[in-house]
Amino acid sequence: MAGRSFPWRIVIAGLAVAVVVLTLLIPPPGTRKAAGTTGEAGPEDVRAEPGSLQKGNVPDTVRVMIRNGTFVDGLAAKTQLMLLRSSSDSMVVVTPFDPSNAPERPCRETVVASHLEDPSAAVVVAGLLGLGDGNVVWEVPPGGEEPDVDVTVYLGMDMKDRFGVGE
Repeated sequence: MAGRSFPWRIVIAGLAVAVVVLTLLIPPPGTRKAAGTTGEAGPEDVRAEPGSLQKGNVPDTVRVMIRNGTFVDGLAAKTQLMLLRSSSDSMVVVTPFDPSNAPERPCRETVVASHLEDPSAAVVVAGLLGLGDGNVVWEVPPGGEEPDVDVTVYLGMDMKDRFGVGE
């Protein structure tokens, strides 16, 4: 057995594979499906009753997508900048995508869609925009898929005057 050493490369490769597998199998906090939910196709879109949402565990980082539901140029960009500036020591707002237009326009009122089982992040984002619980809906991806963002804001005509942007 002289000249043979312990196979460190195999051990390290095995550990690396185990880390990758665990990372893929264990969803991030806040994205687990609740017991009794189905994996049917199509997003769940449920409007909350005003005052029914409670502030739970707000994540340290909230990924937000801004969609312009108006024909007002620059509204989504100004809203995104305002949200980025509202980050604090307890919560950081990030916007991983450039603002874009909503699929259907015009929207009368702003809607804040939570893509997580816990709507706390969406409630906080709605509060930063000066909106109440009545503007928060759930839009959870089907089958436990991980969403690209935690919250999507669909800007409505009610927001055009807030940021000094005209028609």
